Amino acid sequence: MVVIHVTQGSFDSAVKAFQDPAHKAASHYIVRKDGHIAQMIRELDVAYHAGNRDYNERSVGIEHAGFVDRPQDFTDEMYEASARLTARICARYDIPVDREHIIASAPGGPG
Repeated sequence: MVVIHVTQGSFDSAVKAFQDPAHKAASHYIVRKDGHIAQMIRELDVAYHAGNRDYNERSVGIEHAGFVDRPQDFTDEMYEASARLTARICARYDIPVDREHIIASAPGGPG
C-alpha cells in the first residue's frame, strides 16, 4: 500500500530529521510545494513512517512538506507530483488504486 502523510514542518526540516538516525523515523519520499520529490530511502527498505510496524513493512510512505492547517502549503504542483509518484509506485508493485491501498495517515499512525 501507499501511505500519505504531512510532515507538520518544512521540507528542509523533514529531510534533516529523516537523515538523522537518532530521529528513528523516515519516509520513502518527501514532496515539496514546487513538486520536487526527494527519495529518502529505497522503496524495498522499511521506512518507519506509519507508527505501526505492520503498515511500515508493507507500504511506501510519501510525506508532503507543510502543515495540515495551512492550505497554502499544498499546491497544484505538489498534488500533481504526488499523484504521478503514487501512480508509478502502484503500477510497479501492482497495488490497487483505491482507498484501501492508498491511505492518508493522521498524526500518530494510519487512518
